[in-house]
Amino acid sequence: MLLHESINEYCSKFKLPGVLKHYQHLADNASKDQISYSEYLLKLLELENDGRVQRSRQMVLKMSGIPKIKIIDSFDYKSSSVDKTLINELLTLRFIDEFKNILLFGPSGVGKTHLATAIAYAATQERIKTKFITASDLMIQLESAQSQNKLDSYFKRVIGIAKLLVIDEFGYVKFNGAQANLFFQIVNKKYELGSIIITSNLSFTKWKEVLNNDEALTAAILDRLIHHSHLINVTGESYRLKQKREAGLLDISNK
Repeated sequence: MLLHESINEYCSKFKLPGVLKHYQHLADNASKDQISYSEYLLKLLELENDGRVQRSRQMVLKMSGIPKIKIIDSFDYKSSSVDKTLINELLTLRFIDEFKNILLFGPSGVGKTHLATAIAYAATQERIKTKFITASDLMIQLESAQSQNKLDSYFKRVIGIAKLLVIDEFGYVKFNGAQANLFFQIVNKKYELGSIIITSNLSFTKWKEVLNNDEALTAAILDRLIHHSHLINVTGESYRLKQKREAGLLDISNK
């Protein structure tokens, strides 16, 4: 009894929950199956490592802000113009090591957010620090931080720490001059130091309208985003309209 209490105490002291959970039944099995001490120790350490990796994944996912997990297996390539080979390449996450960006643009409902989320989720499962946020929420957080004189802290704590920043729904809300400048700061700080994924319903020619019609600022933002990037034009039938039609909720009798 004293032996187990001592082992439990050391496991707690050195933060070894996997060892604490498995050492006793593994020891019983090792004795029964005549497994060597080295094999027993290796198995115990492997289980400890597996637990740590899983907890790390869960923490990175939780901190990412991904609102709803989507995986690539549920993406409908048949209804989309997207190149499956390219998406599979992006899912290797090499683009993050290369500090490249992904710009997904196309009409509403064609799967841009699904693709961005699937890639972001894949990154979290590799324990890559990721931040997923809509453009409007990003601006709310930036302005709040600025009003509290905590903008530098926000950049370091939220933007700087993320190797992958996903900005969803760029173009749905227009920015004023100050907001456009803040957006430029985000892009500039990540340029060649991290990767950005942006989804937008607007072609690049219309981005100026979102960025306070500031032509110079828009050019500077696009220059940094496009320099090292994958540009993906997503077309196809709207997922939401397709689901409504298949459920019989969409009247298609009127043409």
